[in-house]
Amino acid sequence: MSVKIIWDAPAEFVEIKTNPTPEKAQVGYLKARDGVLLRGAVFTPQKPRGTIVLMTGYSEYIEKYFETVSDLMALNYCVVIPEWRGHGLSQGQGKEPTRLHLADFDINLCDLEDRWERLIAPLPKPHLGLAHSMGGQISLRAAQAHPEWFEALAQSAPMHGIRLATPVRLMLRLAMGIYGVLGKSDSWNPFVPPGEHPVDAKTNHVTHDLKRFRRGEKLVTQEPRLQVNGASLGWMGAAFKAMQASQKPAFLGTIATPLYIGTAEDEALVDNGAHEHVLTHVQNGHGDFYPKARHELMMEKNATRKAFLKNVEAFYQAQSSVA
Repeated sequence: MSVKIIWDAPAEFVEIKTNPTPEKAQVGYLKARDGVLLRGAVFTPQKPRGTIVLMTGYSEYIEKYFETVSDLMALNYCVVIPEWRGHGLSQGQGKEPTRLHLADFDINLCDLEDRWERLIAPLPKPHLGLAHSMGGQISLRAAQAHPEWFEALAQSAPMHGIRLATPVRLMLRLAMGIYGVLGKSDSWNPFVPPGEHPVDAKTNHVTHDLKRFRRGEKLVTQEPRLQVNGASLGWMGAAFKAMQASQKPAFLGTIATPLYIGTAEDEALVDNGAHEHVLTHVQNGHGDFYPKARHELMMEKNATRKAFLKNVEAFYQAQSSVA
């Protein structure tokens, strides 16, 4: 069973030898409500038993998940990846193409809404969510706003809070306020200047698997537009506001979609305490702790990676109608 997606504009994959494109792939652009072109991809096995909506993290792109897509297709899942605004080869809003900027974090949710009927709804049911980091925050808000979308939602190290020292957090909030008043919210974050976000093994704090990490290096070398060099103060402010709102028990208590969170022990980016808080307050929360794992569970060494995907599959089978 294969559903033909009608795209608004053609698109391509970035290909390298060490990252083969999964078979039976479709890729193209769909327009958001403001005309921005957003890339998406669909991968369909011979006999799909459901569809996984794979929602990527900050600075990520479709090609980074080719290995995971192949693993999920081997389990007979159709996989769809809606690339986020300003990420990968999708258009963004920043004045500079490699700087992320948003005035409101829920623009990401609007972009998902704009593509749902054309990109995701036609694909085989049940529809299951699989989100990483920033995609976890967006998917949590999606589950709250659209309880009918996902029969179950799994998250890898979701961005429900960010790890920052208190002095840095206070200075960042001050800078966001000042730059916002001056109408310069699209400016670079002064605490993380542009050019300090290279995909570089020397600054790697996301995975213990250097082979998988260097695969990302090769991809952005092949196509530099895949590389995000940082976020604006406006983006940071919008993200903080979204995380603060989604941590409120009144918000979380309305989420009935079964939720699974995988938490990494060697986490350097997101706040693990926020994961426990979310699971405590949603209606149907489940989670596992992954020892000696860094932030990117799906890019980690084989033992961690396989354990996470196995637990996600077991969660889907227990919490949804997937056969």
